[in-house]
Amino acid sequence: MDRLKAMRQRDWARVFGILCAVVGLGLSVRGYPGADWDALILLLGALMLLRGAVEGPSPGRLDGLVRAGRIILFMFAFGAVNRAQTEVAGAVTGVLGNWILWAVAALLLALPFVRRGLPWGSGAKALREVAGIVAMGIAFWALFVWLTPEMVDLRALVAVAAVANAGPILRVATPAMAGLVLAVMLCCVVALPGAALWPVALGVAPAGLAFWALRRWGGRGAREN
Repeated sequence: MDRLKAMRQRDWARVFGILCAVVGLGLSVRGYPGADWDALILLLGALMLLRGAVEGPSPGRLDGLVRAGRIILFMFAFGAVNRAQTEVAGAVTGVLGNWILWAVAALLLALPFVRRGLPWGSGAKALREVAGIVAMGIAFWALFVWLTPEMVDLRALVAVAAVANAGPILRVATPAMAGLVLAVMLCCVVALPGAALWPVALGVAPAGLAFWALRRWGGRGAREN
């Protein structure tokens, strides 16, 4: 009981993030109608929670804008996957036409400017991160045009949201958390929305284990040296 009382917000975010990943895969295994759509939403939610578990307060306004952009990508990806459960065609355009989501996005982008005393931060760093996300979006779109042209917009949006939000976690997470995040991210990128997700999870699990081992033993070797 004392241990539960001592848990911080970050600890709860980590616990619920792991639970989202586990429950999502469980739903996919169960296989009821729409289970794999629900599983994909839960995996995206897992990445969002796990990112919150490792990130501290924004060090500057520009960093806050970049973080807000990542959250906005998640927001539109969630909305698009939800709409795609009834009709894939037009799911992304329908979400992009939702003025309520754009109003929330504008609020998120405004938040870094209303915090008093927050420095601007590094413009070059923020520009590099934004340019990387844009380039990644173009690359994913080109890839999915070739692989699955019938749902290129949906897959590209989900993939960009997953990778853009997993990146900050992979940089600072513990080896075990980094391995889990990499596997969840790959599931979101590789899985065809609406198709069986658990076989994809089995396929990317070795990559997560390899990344965990690399981070664990690589970090130990660096400390010993």
